[in-house]
Amino acid sequence: MTEKYYCPLSDMSRIKASLMSLFFNNTDITRLIMPTPDNESFTLEQNWYGGKFEKNMSGEAEIITLSGHCFDTPYIEGAMAADSCAIFIETYLTKMENQHIKEVGLDISVICHKDLIRLSTDDSEYYHAKGIYGNRVDSSIQIIHSSLLDSPMTDDIRKKYSIGNISLSLEKNPLKQYCQGKDFYGKCLSYTYQAFYRHKK
Repeated sequence: MTEKYYCPLSDMSRIKASLMSLFFNNTDITRLIMPTPDNESFTLEQNWYGGKFEKNMSGEAEIITLSGHCFDTPYIEGAMAADSCAIFIETYLTKMENQHIKEVGLDISVICHKDLIRLSTDDSEYYHAKGIYGNRVDSSIQIIHSSLLDSPMTDDIRKKYSIGNISLSLEKNPLKQYCQGKDFYGKCLSYTYQAFYRHKK
């Protein structure tokens, strides 16, 4: 009888969704990436993920589009609001060890509009007290990196998808500047992890 496995490519996509949720549930990250909701008529979660939502205005339905702050794609022009910050997550297959083990690359980019890069005095003091330093982008990548290394926060993801530890890539530049256009500045963290083909029950 032929052995059946979960498609490894589908797991790579679902891991991105899990990371988007992980970052949303970290208030230190959302405070940096989404200092204020784009539309206070909707939930924080709706503002975080973006999309089209229906709102009733005096009995009439109106479709509202929220840009969002966390995406399961690399940077796409126009995906984020012109004066905001966002996280972009991408996975890609880097190596096949054998027919049962693969290595996956994971890029997490933080992009910020130039007018929001500098933190307020209150925010700087708040993050300094936690050992986090630098501008909004620098502070964001420090917290994202810490959250990925924090076993209790990532254990569920690792068990669910049968992956190994998420580690900074051994490539030459695991952290690199990531600029998109004259009004935005960002940085990209590159990670790898090993994943195992999982049997279907």
